[in-house]
Amino acid sequence: MINQIEIPIYLEQALPEISDELPEGKKSNASETMNALIEFMCKNIKAHNFGVVKRCLRLVDKLYTKGNRAVRNAIENVFVFSFTRLFLIYPDEKQQLMAIIPMTLYTLYIEQVCHRGC
Repeated sequence: MINQIEIPIYLEQALPEISDELPEGKKSNASETMNALIEFMCKNIKAHNFGVVKRCLRLVDKLYTKGNRAVRNAIENVFVFSFTRLFLIYPDEKQQLMAIIPMTLYTLYIEQVCHRGC
């Protein structure tokens, strides 16, 4: 299982261009790393760089599958929770984003939205 300390290493290996965006030091937690990944994705959505966005989403999907409880919590409560914000900030790109979100993450998002009564 991947733990919260290993997330930045995992991301840097699979997505070297994110290195400068990740929080520095071993003391960063999973939530901070997810926030950095969201900001990285925002930059790439704005630049219409959907290949990179898709890679990010696939990596998070793998992290969710292979991660421990702390990793999964950060993904559910920070990363997936940000989807609504992304859809509002980038309404013109919403359909493209929805088309590339892996089913596991999309299901988590739908569960959050339905649970909240939105």
